Amino acid sequence: MSKRSQHLDPRVIRTRKLLREALIELIPEKGYDAITIKDITDRATLNRATFYLHYRDKEDLLDRGFEEIWDELTRENPFPQAPGGKLSLEATRETVLTDFKHLANHAAFYRVMIGRQGVAHFIYRMQAYVYKSTEERLKALAPVRSQTDLPLEIALQFIASAYVGLMHWWLDSDMPYAPDEMADLILRLYGVSPFEAMGLHIE
Repeated sequence: MSKRSQHLDPRVIRTRKLLREALIELIPEKGYDAITIKDITDRATLNRATFYLHYRDKEDLLDRGFEEIWDELTRENPFPQAPGGKLSLEATRETVLTDFKHLANHAAFYRVMIGRQGVAHFIYRMQAYVYKSTEERLKALAPVRSQTDLPLEIALQFIASAYVGLMHWWLDSDMPYAPDEMADLILRLYGVSPFEAMGLHIE
């Protein structure tokens, strides 16, 4: 539960949870664009006035639902920095493990949001989150990073797109690997290029 939620009346928390769950249930049934506020309130057995006490529109419901769930993840994720300011592989693995445990704990939500019938702008939000959080961590490590002519934005976009793509595949495939296995596999990809990880020699 986010810090903001800890100060809310339990009835407010329950109402918001009902509205968020209603939206999630409706997306695979009707598609996000076709859902109306009435659809959401009918499914949540609440009235429209109650909805507008909490949210401006369904986009606001979606965005704030994302923020509440990812507040939890942000608090739990360790900063992958070792003594001396270097990148810590152990902490990086713990970050990935935390991410995939979080996905497993909220699998119903993420299967709908980033699955085949998901919401495009939610996927972009996730990629933007990974991009920003990775950028912040890399900037903290900037003094010890080797000089490179690879534009940072290219590297960050590659990481964010690949990472969220793996999340999508993992959920869509019914989580064939445990979170700790995913952490180990992704760390291998971080250590070398994807081609080298597959045993291919690059000349």
